[in-house]
Amino acid sequence: MDKKVEQFLMNLPQEKRLITLFYREQILALSPDIKEAIKWNNLTFIYKGNLAFIYTYATTVYMNLGFFNGTGLTDEKELLEGTGKGMRHVKLYSADNALVEPILQWMKEAMLINEKSPK
Repeated sequence: MDKKVEQFLMNLPQEKRLITLFYREQILALSPDIKEAIKWNNLTFIYKGNLAFIYTYATTVYMNLGFFNGTGLTDEKELLEGTGKGMRHVKLYSADNALVEPILQWMKEAMLINEKSPK
C-alpha cells in the first residue's frame, strides 16, 4: 500500500476508516487495473483516468464515494446524489453489503466511460 494512502486511512476516525477499508477492498478487487492514489487529499481510484474518490468532512458521520462521471452512470434506484455538471456521490454510513452491487456496477460503467474518453 502506498504510504500516502496508508496515511490517509490512518488519519480517519476508526468508524470512518472501517467504512473506507470495506469499500476500498471491494473496488480494488474488481480489477487489478484499478489503481489508487491520494489526490486533492482524497482516496482516488484510477483507471485510464480518474474514476471515483472517497472523501469526508469533519462534521459528518459518513464517507462519500464520488464518481467523476457520475451523470453518465445508470442509477435506477436513485441512490446517487448531487447536482453538478458531472459528479455524483453516494453516502456511505456503514460497511453495507446492499451497496456493494450498485457501487461495483457504477465502477464498471465508469471504467467503460474512461475507456471511451479521448485522452
